[in-house]
Amino acid sequence: MRLTKVNIDGFKNLCEVSFVPDAGYNVISGENAQGKTNLLEALWLFTGCRSFRKTKEKDYLSFDGGSIYVEIFFHDGRREQKLICEMSPGNREKKITLNGVPVRQTSDLFDIYTCVAFTPDDTELITGGPEIRRSFLDLCFSQLYRRGVSSVRRYQLILSQRNAVLKQRLPLSQTEPVLDIWDRQLASVGTYISLRRKSYSEKLEEACSELYGRISSGAEEINAAYKSQIFGKRPEISEDSSAELEEFYYEKLKSARTQDTELGFTSCGVHRDDLELLINGVSAREFGSQGQKKSLALALKLSQAQLYGAAKRESPVILLDDVLGELDRNRQEVVYTIIRDMQVFITTCHDEVLIPELDGQRILLKNGRIISK
Repeated sequence: MRLTKVNIDGFKNLCEVSFVPDAGYNVISGENAQGKTNLLEALWLFTGCRSFRKTKEKDYLSFDGGSIYVEIFFHDGRREQKLICEMSPGNREKKITLNGVPVRQTSDLFDIYTCVAFTPDDTELITGGPEIRRSFLDLCFSQLYRRGVSSVRRYQLILSQRNAVLKQRLPLSQTEPVLDIWDRQLASVGTYISLRRKSYSEKLEEACSELYGRISSGAEEINAAYKSQIFGKRPEISEDSSAELEEFYYEKLKSARTQDTELGFTSCGVHRDDLELLINGVSAREFGSQGQKKSLALALKLSQAQLYGAAKRESPVILLDDVLGELDRNRQEVVYTIIRDMQVFITTCHDEVLIPELDGQRILLKNGRIISK
């Protein structure tokens, strides 16, 4: 996948930003608070995911109160396509079109335009709570399987309905027929999510172990194991046993009804899962150094890009926000060998510290405008 033209105006502080990206490397430099990360966020806008900076959509609007216009042309390996996003202060609902046709659901963009972004905040994959790692796994497998997006959203909807029944704290004899309906649905969707998470985490561990080994010069080993709250370490968690697993999931929910009624929420399910990350056999979250955590987070994101490319036979667009400049030459060279066949957008305050191999287009931003290319 390659971006072939970019036009941005009114997205946060960006003003009349227009350029033809290099097919390889695009280094966006400038001092702090000049709009470098905003540019990456605008490119991410069409992925169908919420902002990697957790920005609310109303905050996309121009700092001067004007309208937003973001237009990208990209080649998906077969043809060139065009995506446009518009938003006005009077109507803060963003409108996206693909080749002139309105996009009704942002999830439809998953199959159309894909980016992998890495930012300094992504160390939360290691240091944050289980919900961050669950979301990462769900995003990763949803990029590969169209059903993934709808399944994750449907699970959350069913879970909220079940919890609404539990919060009433009525006698179980009254709520059991309704709970049974939700439990059957949760078991079906939850089992699918568990199977996808486990399958993806196994591939992720293999890819990430190899990449992290190269980043650490072979001095450290990592493990990434999916921890299912429902199924535990049952060896038979596989596609071939999905019907049996679904029944097992249902029985777990059924047996927890009394406890859940007392608690007022659902105590078991895929919303309690985690991805366990170990460095040399110990918890990366609890015992990893800052450097180890950052390297592991980077390896996870690069593995995501590799797995997507292998499955789709088309590389995603790579967005690296203020990352490479903090790596020494050896680590930059390792990253370069991984991303060298991909289109990459790199932000940095000091492009002189980047290795020469990252030669491509240089864009200098100041006050949200391109002042030189």
